[in-house]
Amino acid sequence: MEETRNPALVSTVSGHAARIALDTAVRSGIDEAEATRIANFDRNLLADDRIRIPSRSQYQLWALMEHVIGNEAGVRAADTADHGRLHIWDYLFSTAPTLVEGFHDAARFSDVICDPAARLEVAEHESALTVGYRGTTYGETRSIINEFAVTVAVRRARDAFGAAAVPVRVDFAHPAPRRHRYLEDALGTAAIHFDQPADLIHYRLTGPHAGGARSHDPYLRRILQTAAQQAIDAARPVPGWIDSFRAALRIEMTQRTGPTNSSLTRGPRIGAVAGRLAIGDRTLQRRLSAAGTSWSEELAAARRELATDLLRHTTLTVQAIALRVGYTDARALSRAFGSWTGLSPDAYRHADRRE
Repeated sequence: MEETRNPALVSTVSGHAARIALDTAVRSGIDEAEATRIANFDRNLLADDRIRIPSRSQYQLWALMEHVIGNEAGVRAADTADHGRLHIWDYLFSTAPTLVEGFHDAARFSDVICDPAARLEVAEHESALTVGYRGTTYGETRSIINEFAVTVAVRRARDAFGAAAVPVRVDFAHPAPRRHRYLEDALGTAAIHFDQPADLIHYRLTGPHAGGARSHDPYLRRILQTAAQQAIDAARPVPGWIDSFRAALRIEMTQRTGPTNSSLTRGPRIGAVAGRLAIGDRTLQRRLSAAGTSWSEELAAARRELATDLLRHTTLTVQAIALRVGYTDARALSRAFGSWTGLSPDAYRHADRRE
């Protein structure tokens, strides 16, 4: 049965891949704040295994790495990608009975880490196995990205199958760098060819090191395949800027607790929210305007959301809720609430409980 495709995967890559690129950049002397600013994502977001980063953001980070590190950036990133850093995908090879099936599993679930536009394809021709990525369109950085992808694939296969997984030839579509000894060391072969029609890894399935089916655990293999599909199904895009702003505003409102705190009656300040986003007040206002909204509109919407939530799920008095959402007293909240819902706060609470 063909696996379902999660729309969140489109034009995105795994947060695990983004972490590897970011760690490589930082280890190479690139300032992390500058790297995340250019790539337009926050490292804290990458703690969620489900997060998908826009491919464009990943591309910008790769471009920065190529500028600073040079041709070896892709292999440098592969060196950073210790086994397990690419989440469950890293373990698909180790539970397969043969090299061919290991690559088929890796290809079947490549969306766990890759943009779906970059497909891992596997072809078997009698005694030869050919593996390659298709559909990548990364412009000038294509060379380092594909060197990273090919190096990781070769290493994962070699870790699982040993000498049987040493390629007899590797093809790259990009022109040869001035020196490519670093690739020979990374791939374990000097048979590397450039300016080829596609990026391909070639294996020979006969000979003293070819080997047949090895002992493996079919139940564990099935468990990992199920987990890989679940990871694909659960993936979600990284929150956009407006989502991050609204989350910061909500945090600023909900963390202002305590009925004696005089700051409650003032409501959340734009400066405090801007500080949570590490930007200035004016920058925040400009970004809100560019998003087709404003501070006052967003504050009103956040107050309504929090007020209705507190009315539905707590026994706080209307006066206490008014202070929590930034109004001076219950009357001010009642006026605003009436304009939002046509009901008083008490009437809304009673109606909700009857439902």
